[in-house]
Amino acid sequence: MPKTSKSPKAIALLLLLQSAGLVGLLSLHRFPHLIRVVGRDIHSTVTTLTEAASLIISIALTLIARGIAHRRKRAWHLAISLQGLLFAIGLIHNIHRYVNHRYTSHLVFGAFGISHLVLEVLILALLIKSKKIFNTVTDPHTRVSDLIYFVRVSLLSLIIGIIIVYLDSRYFLVRPSILQIAEITIKGFFGISGPLAFSAVRYQERLETILLALGTFIAVTSIGRVLRPVDIRVRQSKEARIALKNLLSKYPSHDSLGYFALRDDKSLIWASNNKAVIAYSVKQGVMIASGDPLGDPECWPSAITNFLNEADRHAWIPAVYGCSEYAGEIWQRESGLEAFELGDEAVVLVDDYTVETPQMKNVRQTLNRARKEENIAHTEKIADLDIETLNEFARLAEKWRRGGDERGFAMALDRLCSPEDSDAVITWATNNGEYVAILQFAPWGVDGLSLDLMRRAPESSPGINELLIHTTIEYAREHGIKKLSLNFATFRSVFERGERLGAGPITRFNHRILKFASRFVQMESLYRFNAKFQPVWEPRFLLFPSVSKLAKVSVAVLQIESFIPDSPLSFIKGRLKK
Repeated sequence: MPKTSKSPKAIALLLLLQSAGLVGLLSLHRFPHLIRVVGRDIHSTVTTLTEAASLIISIALTLIARGIAHRRKRAWHLAISLQGLLFAIGLIHNIHRYVNHRYTSHLVFGAFGISHLVLEVLILALLIKSKKIFNTVTDPHTRVSDLIYFVRVSLLSLIIGIIIVYLDSRYFLVRPSILQIAEITIKGFFGISGPLAFSAVRYQERLETILLALGTFIAVTSIGRVLRPVDIRVRQSKEARIALKNLLSKYPSHDSLGYFALRDDKSLIWASNNKAVIAYSVKQGVMIASGDPLGDPECWPSAITNFLNEADRHAWIPAVYGCSEYAGEIWQRESGLEAFELGDEAVVLVDDYTVETPQMKNVRQTLNRARKEENIAHTEKIADLDIETLNEFARLAEKWRRGGDERGFAMALDRLCSPEDSDAVITWATNNGEYVAILQFAPWGVDGLSLDLMRRAPESSPGINELLIHTTIEYAREHGIKKLSLNFATFRSVFERGERLGAGPITRFNHRILKFASRFVQMESLYRFNAKFQPVWEPRFLLFPSVSKLAKVSVAVLQIESFIPDSPLSFIKGRLKK
């Protein structure tokens, strides 16, 4: 991985120390009193213009420190601006206090203020010296959206604040006018008391706390939005897709996930000689490569180097999701990433498949039952089906999805029955002339198929998917296809070992945890379904920079696979649409 200077982390630590210094000496008084103590006594760089300044600055410093640690250019600009402002105000304020001989009665607070000035000078010097390190690429389009967000959240908070002040207007000694209500609201955002007196202190404290909370919300969310990692939302160009298809034709992929690099939402990083490529997407500041690199294996290191350089250029966390053991070893050698086994891919070897063995008794019985219920299955290439049939399959598949989230970023296409995927294979079942289930398989190299999508009608027979897979395997046998990749079984080895005699306590504990989790996410059921066909299990891995980054990488993977929402707001919007 590209080596980076330790200066950003050192500066980030100093910013956190500065932030802690604003509130570290405070006892847990009531919130309004806490704000006044911070603003008046402890931090000398906060003037009496606002009692809430140090609280907002403390939160801002914490957010900026995180951006500084990731070498974000916008964080550097904010840090320089804020430190310069704090130093100027602090210098003026300390000179004022010195002229008025106030250090004799406030010796501790005076020394504390001087120490903050020294810290601000130190941070400013380090920021200026390390300017070249903060060279990450920023998205210019987000500047407009960030400004629009700031205006929207400010107007919404202003409306809410005005309503709250209006409802509390009976607690003022004098009934405020509309202009005075607006003035009280805006000043309250900054922790400044309004022009009118209250009938009781407790009403004033309550209102000022609410208004300050709104002002803090505006500041924190706006700064957080400016410093947030930006997701790349792309639509794969026609030229890029043609180049990728040509590469897959020239270097047939040994990876069953190779064809899924043609998803619309994946970007591509090419090797320097364009003989290898890595498909990726970015989620929450994590650059996630999916599956193995494609193309000439001799050129994979060049593509990996370019991938890591691109991640470093944007201050993204590099990660690899769902790669094979062979590719994982190359990734580790070239990048030093850590590896974690996610589970196993079920691969059926067509020549070895038969339902006549004792181990396949369950499948054999299921097939007989499905056929007795007059289910008939067919398999064809997409190229051999007319457009009307393809459109009908696509419509039914969307209907049978029943509003669920679409999953399968690494192991599925984002389209169904598309004529551009002419080598893909469709297997469908009918019952009394009505379509009841559909499978789509993507091409895998020159002699394989990889399961892309599995849908069935709610009223279809329980064994309909077994019938479809069996029919696809028979089709594969007739057309010289040697292998068939089925579903991915997450943590398959834990389920298998946890049921064995003599399993250790840690294995049994992990097994119980996963069985409980399987109530909410299909894990055990997929493992057992795959195991019916006596497949060869191929391990798949997650690669990440370090244990400290594993949690963030894991969340990004779960989000990109739609297991968890990107944010609470997106989750609410999704539920409302449904």
